Amino acid sequence: MKRFKNWWDRLLFRDRGIVPTKKLLILYSAFTAILFLLSFWRFSWVFLLISTAIVIAVSTADLFLSPHKNEWSVKRTSPRETERYQGEQLSITVTNHSAFSMHVRFVDDLPRSFQPSYPNNIFIPKQRAATIEYQVWPQVRGKYSINYLYIRYTSMIGLWEKQVTISQPDTIKVIPNLSETKRYLASAQTYLLHEGLKIRKMKSGTGEFSKVRNYVVGDDPRKINWRQSAKFQEIMTNEFEPEHGKHITICIDCGRMMGVELEEGNRLEKSVEAAITLAAAALDNGDYVAVVVFSKEIQAVAPAGKGLQHLDTILQTIYAVQVDAQESNYPLAIQYAQTLQQKRSMIVLFSDVATFVHEDHHLFYMKQLRKRHLFLMLGIEDRLLQKTISQTPETTAIAMRKSIAQKQYLYQKQVMTKWEKHGLPMLEAPADQLAVTAVSHYIQTLNRGLL
Repeated sequence: MKRFKNWWDRLLFRDRGIVPTKKLLILYSAFTAILFLLSFWRFSWVFLLISTAIVIAVSTADLFLSPHKNEWSVKRTSPRETERYQGEQLSITVTNHSAFSMHVRFVDDLPRSFQPSYPNNIFIPKQRAATIEYQVWPQVRGKYSINYLYIRYTSMIGLWEKQVTISQPDTIKVIPNLSETKRYLASAQTYLLHEGLKIRKMKSGTGEFSKVRNYVVGDDPRKINWRQSAKFQEIMTNEFEPEHGKHITICIDCGRMMGVELEEGNRLEKSVEAAITLAAAALDNGDYVAVVVFSKEIQAVAPAGKGLQHLDTILQTIYAVQVDAQESNYPLAIQYAQTLQQKRSMIVLFSDVATFVHEDHHLFYMKQLRKRHLFLMLGIEDRLLQKTISQTPETTAIAMRKSIAQKQYLYQKQVMTKWEKHGLPMLEAPADQLAVTAVSHYIQTLNRGLL
């Protein structure tokens, strides 16, 4: 059984050894067919033995007309990080020190979620080096270890392939897709254009009051403090220091309901990408951002920080979080978020709206939260529900399904309106618009001066 497994691994491009090529099988089949046709006429056994010996000798000699495993080397070049759903280029450099040329094909020790595309039969001249490039498309976030390269190279005539397993330990991190974040940082106003929003600049003289001082040439006349000027019989002006950054706390639910599959990834994937875009917008605006990821327990925490360099800290903290098959503990998450952020802040929760619609007891905890913080919940709308509602009722069955879907949708809207009356807005958006919806609401909050 063990021997069978070794042979099976060898055929599956694993392990090490020598395997026949397609050329050898074709030539051997042709040789056998010729002998079979000649068997209908008389020919000597000497001819049979000599011809067979020649074929075996040629195929055996071909094994020695290929580089020895110590006469060539290989090195992989790969990125430290790559984004999900973004094509990434990897390469291996093969250096042939031998006196024989070689054709190489290989398989890398990558997980299936990388969906690699390998080139085939790359020619490496003798005493030369060649770089072979190949593409991968990572589908799942996480940290992956790549340990081996499985290489096959043909002999000079090409009758045999030698197979070698080479240890090449490496690590690649697959981080969330940052397309939305890059779009925002490139041009915030363009990013929000289709939302009809404008980022308003702070008015002159705003910020935290610092002190009253003597007026000097060049000061804004609108900042003159006339009361103090009259009192001291000289012109005095108010001085403002830049307003300190606001505080944003982002909570990401990674419980059971966030594992619902979408066209690309699942709800958690889109929520993580939207959360990173929101964090980038707040950090770019000079605000402090903290992130809490939770399910039944707290999974990951990025403490509050300021500046775009803090975005990398957030990214490294949450890039590998996965869906937990347990129910989410919202009271624990909200309590932890309040402990993490003592000052008044805007708490944004990425979760499943339907969970709150059908469980009213969460409203009690959220009302307590609203006394000190602004709260916003964001979820991904049910595409199947929307599709059912938009159907034309051509049959009785379709009409019944549409009626039930409309009833469910109206009930959800009623509950969301109820929560909003308590100062706890809940928003749903299509998966591809979740990030821009989050950033839009954040900008609206700043423009209205609510935070």
